Parts: sequence; structure tokens; C-alpha cells
Amino acid sequence: MENQVINCILFDFDGVLIDSLPAMEIAWESVQNKYGILKTFVDYKKYLGLPFKEILKKLNIDKKYHEGIKEHYSKISSQNKKLIKLNPYVNYTLDWLKRKFIKTGIVTSKDKVRTLELVQYFQLNVEIIVTPDLTKLGKPSSEPILFAAKNLKLNTNEIIFVGDMESDMNCALNANCHYLHYKNGYQYLYYQMYGGEISSIIELIEYIKNI
Repeated sequence: MENQVINCILFDFDGVLIDSLPAMEIAWESVQNKYGILKTFVDYKKYLGLPFKEILKKLNIDKKYHEGIKEHYSKISSQNKKLIKLNPYVNYTLDWLKRKFIKTGIVTSKDKVRTLELVQYFQLNVEIIVTPDLTKLGKPSSEPILFAAKNLKLNTNEIIFVGDMESDMNCALNANCHYLHYKNGYQYLYYQMYGGEISSIIELIEYIKNI
């Protein structure tokens, strides 16, 4: 990344900025009980990073139940949002980026209502939030990052995307932007074919200083 100018950091939400696994697990178990679904949270977790209804498709759940399941899952998740934690150094790093006039944003597979609820809950100050309703295709397609770049009036080579799933890495690769894999997120990559890695969000500061 020598001689590169970075003007924006985009973050995946779940697993990178926040840890919402405890609330997810309770919500999914409630879905199992309500709809008689045998697929466990371990099965569900394999597909984190994809839009919710895509996960339901992967789990071979009848499409006629998708909307009801989504509404129920969202309701239970919201009821348990106090179990969700902000990851270390998130606000410190966001504040540092703002002082350096580097734009920030969230690119997530979480739906708009829950994302905005949690952004407000944790008082996260970012320039753009891209949720699945804004693009035809979600991650790993390039569309969410391209949408953010267009609205921020940036080229993708000015952007670093920080994710924690293989779908995040492929999204960045497809969008031709830089990628950093957050190793303390939800998916460890045994083989990372694209980008770099960080163990803590605060490492972004040194990473950018060294560009």
C-alpha cells in the first residue's frame, strides 16, 4: 500500500465493531422454538455475513416462513440488545479517524432497522451506513462497497474495508478496495488470499500512519 492515499475506512458491523453473538443465539433459539426448526445456532453461525434471508435459504428453510422468521428474530434481538457489546477501542479509533479527516462507514448484512437502532444505542458517528435494502446484491458482491464509494464520492482504491468473514474479504476483492481481516471477529481464515489483518481495531491507527 505504499504511496496510497486512504480517505475512508468502511467497517463490517457484527463481529468487527460490535459483538452480538449472545443476542443472536437467544434470537435464533427463539426462532427454533416458534417455528420448529431443527437447524441449530451452530448451523446458523456458519453463514454469518450473508443477508438474513440468504442464511435462511442456505439452511433450506421454506421461503414462506422467511418474513415471519425475520420479524421474530429481529424482535427478540432488539429485546436483548443489552447483551451486545461494543468491541474495544472502537470509539477511540473512530474519533482519531475523524480528526484525520478520514471518512468512516458501516457495510453490513444486518437489516436497516436493527442496524440503525444499534448505531444510535452505541452512539457511533459514521458518514454512511449501507444495509441490504440499499443494493440489489449483498456481500460477497462488490455492490455494497461500490454504493458507499459512489455516495462518498471516492474511488474504491481510497477505501479500506475491515471485515471478519470470508464474504467480507471477497466483497473487498470484488470491489478492488483494500482489506483488513479482524482476527478477533467471527471467522478465522486459515488461508487469507487477499488483504492484511489486524487483531484490534486500534491497530488501524498505526496501519494508516505507516502507509
